[in-house]
Amino acid sequence: MTLITRRKFLTAAAVTTGATALSAIPMVAGAKELNKNLKWDKDYDVVVIGYGGAGAAAAIAAHDGGAKVLIVEKMSEGGGNTAVSSGGYICADDPEKAKVYFKNLFKYANSEMDEEQVDIFANECINLTKYVDSLKDGLEQYVYGYAGFQSIEGSESIRKFRVKGKKRGGDNLFDAYKYAVEEKRKIDVRLNTPAKDLIRNCNGEIVGVTIVTNGKEENICARKAVVLTTGGFEYNERMMQNFVKGNLIHGLGNPGNTGDGIKMAEKAGAQLWHMTGTSCPIGVKIPGHKSCVQVNMLSPSHIWVDQDGKRFVNEKGVDNHARLLAVDIYDSIHHRFPRIPCYMVFDEKARKKGPVSGGATSGYAINREGYNWSFDNTKEIESGIIKKADTLEQLAKIIGVDPSNLKDTVTKWNKDIKAGSDSLFGRAIYKSKNGKPVYEGREAPIVSEPLDETGPYYAVEMVPTILNTQGGPKRNAKSEVLDPFEKPIPRLFAAGEIGSFWGLTYQGGGNNAESMVFGQIAGKNAAALKSWK
Repeated sequence: MTLITRRKFLTAAAVTTGATALSAIPMVAGAKELNKNLKWDKDYDVVVIGYGGAGAAAAIAAHDGGAKVLIVEKMSEGGGNTAVSSGGYICADDPEKAKVYFKNLFKYANSEMDEEQVDIFANECINLTKYVDSLKDGLEQYVYGYAGFQSIEGSESIRKFRVKGKKRGGDNLFDAYKYAVEEKRKIDVRLNTPAKDLIRNCNGEIVGVTIVTNGKEENICARKAVVLTTGGFEYNERMMQNFVKGNLIHGLGNPGNTGDGIKMAEKAGAQLWHMTGTSCPIGVKIPGHKSCVQVNMLSPSHIWVDQDGKRFVNEKGVDNHARLLAVDIYDSIHHRFPRIPCYMVFDEKARKKGPVSGGATSGYAINREGYNWSFDNTKEIESGIIKKADTLEQLAKIIGVDPSNLKDTVTKWNKDIKAGSDSLFGRAIYKSKNGKPVYEGREAPIVSEPLDETGPYYAVEMVPTILNTQGGPKRNAKSEVLDPFEKPIPRLFAAGEIGSFWGLTYQGGGNNAESMVFGQIAGKNAAALKSWK
């Protein structure tokens, strides 16, 4: 066998196809290179790319560390997923118990864990109410829920807080960030300004970023560091197909999350991790809106069925953020995802008791596009989002499931609940008196009731609706972005949803808390570096 060296290969390529063949072979991917022809348009110490909670926290910490800071944001307003979330964040009351809980979330799901990051997060998240208070004087906060997975050891330490205010939860939190950034510190913020490329010098250091303003490129020097806080990739169809199993998966959060920062980090040589991790409720697509509205019906007389008209899960036993894991089963015999879409079936008394959305307070359609689900669901029935029929057989035909299966499923459900036990999946009849609520005010005292013996009946089509992806460039406990050999890429940091430390199983309130903890770490460490020029 003849060995062909790299030099011989390149020489042969040049002879065979001309000198241009050499430039057509990208030997090493990389960021935009700093050279004598590149001119700087502006100079800062630290450039933060992305203006959500993590970007704000990083900018505040860098500014307070003495750095001159610029935030660039591609959307027309700041906030990212922080502003369209429920605004909740974890503040544990016992760091040692919290460590046990967090580590078990990784262990049971077989997710890669950076133990040092978990320990830092558990130690720091006990102080987050004080941190939020420091953003703006006069804030009020309250506990709105507890751990999402209360069977796991250490879960009793988890508390979730929100900021009170006249707006929705996420907006109240981001308004505090915005005040701290723009009014209290006067940090430069440029909206409608996407980042295009990281700029790297001959020493491999990230020394700036190319941005686009009004269609014109500008090169911004970052004398100390660049911090990536660009969010996830839930609105990037190609990345979703490659990294997240399922079908018809829609977004719930900010449509600006298209993986831009992940691609820039990859180009600079970053290692990726946690790409299959998501925070994924289940929701309903609203025609004319960019995001879905999540489903969380409080009325007990409802069930979920698959495309065969059969129940497949304890509908009240799946944590809101882990619902993709309940529906992403692939049927390799019939080549389909039989639970995507799936359907919520309910009766007249459930329709009258409250919205299918269950008083959802988060999501881009609600927070930014102004969609309000009607209390008695009549608006959604009239628009065709909710299907109505006088009998179960008619309803089954409308939604395309087997009529006999649906009727048998409801008959079985009614018989079980009247007898006092869900024999299929163990759904509780009454709310537990011992457990802490995952969400205050969103858990009814009666969990399960039979459906009416007579119609009308209703169904709504449901699909996975991702609020956060967790994957992206892997980072260490200093928030430094790592290459495939676990070495930091010099002067490049990341925080928040992009390359989150969370794995497959996500605890609600975790991303906002992570943004606070590691955003501060990224900004502080970036500001502490000596200037490269």
